[in-house]
Amino acid sequence: MNITILALGKNKDEYISLAENEFLKRLSGFCSLAIETIPTPKQRKNQPIEKIKEIEGKTILAALPDQCYIIALDESGKEFTSKNFARHLNKILVSYNKPLYFIIGGPYGFSQEVKDRADELLSLSQLTFTHQMVRIILLEQIYRAFTILKGKKYHY
Repeated sequence: MNITILALGKNKDEYISLAENEFLKRLSGFCSLAIETIPTPKQRKNQPIEKIKEIEGKTILAALPDQCYIIALDESGKEFTSKNFARHLNKILVSYNKPLYFIIGGPYGFSQEVKDRADELLSLSQLTFTHQMVRIILLEQIYRAFTILKGKKYHY
């Protein structure tokens, strides 16, 4: 099982890196998971938001392989309970014989082109989080999903 989290922009905080590394270590017993970051494209001041999303979208799409299942994290996406997310993740991993990519966009969200390319949209919450925190929350939920599926004591 190959899972990649493709995130726009670098992580700038040590505490995020420590948490990422902890969950990557925990997940190594369940799957092969990598975090790939792509640089945020340079933007001009006063550029319209739609133009920024378009530029970021082209960068994201260029970083994706042709054959992969894409889940874009988006506020308009489907929400799950942790148990339902575990079942859904398992269904994807069993049903599709291609790598799974979760993509985290920029602060303005995704261009329509990225949304159209995604196989599905996922919302982690109705709350808003920083893009760096989303990385940790997503990793934790993927880890939680695997522990649920494997019957490990983590989710109560």
